[in-house]
Amino acid sequence: MSKRAILILDGEEPNAVLVRRILDEESAAMIVATDGAAKYAMRHAIRLDAIVGDMDSLTQDAADFYDAQGTQIISMPEQYSNDFEKALRFIASTGDEVRLTVFGIHGRRTDHVFTNFSVMQRFTDDFEELVAYDETLIHRFLTTKRNAISLNLAMNTIVSLTPLPQAEGVTTRGLLYPLEDATMVFGERDGLSNRVSSEIGGAVAIRSGALLVSHMF
Repeated sequence: MSKRAILILDGEEPNAVLVRRILDEESAAMIVATDGAAKYAMRHAIRLDAIVGDMDSLTQDAADFYDAQGTQIISMPEQYSNDFEKALRFIASTGDEVRLTVFGIHGRRTDHVFTNFSVMQRFTDDFEELVAYDETLIHRFLTTKRNAISLNLAMNTIVSLTPLPQAEGVTTRGLLYPLEDATMVFGERDGLSNRVSSEIGGAVAIRSGALLVSHMF
């Protein structure tokens, strides 16, 4: 049986109401923050099972607060990966099938955003589900292994498709601008602001490659 996990990154601060709603609805078995995000978690009284990172951004107040609660503080000082990747490695190492929700993916800088999506793509196949929230959108990757999704969205919900860097055999159902066995390449063809046009709620599949599926929530 899979378990639900939540990861909070030190990016743009997520909407606290949204985070609390997901925490309340999902009954997460594991809640993890990167070191810089621990201060956000402390401010909103979010329990943490672990804090992961190189610890260059962990404040003393947050360290003391979570140490007193028995939270694991896991230092990974190597600099060849960012804290998002370190946290994903830690969560994946539990050996369980995990459905993971990520907050704070935007990272405040454009280069951080691209890197975080690159990391997310690399780790998608390691999780039963890997989704990331920002202020307006939910993001997930389709890959050669995990190659289809039924979105179950309301009519007119915006759905964008971004190949990173390429997706073959892209096929959609229930979207206003349909695709059938299409090839999408970053820098050549993308799918910004499509819309759900059917009561089936929209569906996307690929044959191979990697496609970022982003939709309003």
